[in-house]
Amino acid sequence: MPEPLSLEEASYIRYADLLARLEELFPSVSRRRIEQIIAAETDAITGGLLRIVPAEVETGAMEMLEREAGSSDEGEVA
Repeated sequence: MPEPLSLEEASYIRYADLLARLEELFPSVSRRRIEQIIAAETDAITGGLLRIVPAEVETGAMEMLEREAGSSDEGEVA
């Protein structure tokens, strides 16, 4: 079994770049199908587990959670 790579050792590419490259290489395949294949390969490689996410995900998640907390605590002062 191969040794797992650390985040520093792994190579990453932008999703949009991958999608554009595959669309160029396989013009007869629909964009939707290419996206499905990318998702399937990602799940196969990661086991469906998110190990890294864009930093902006944290900011967005915090904003959504703050809104939800605010709507459930209506009338309460924090």
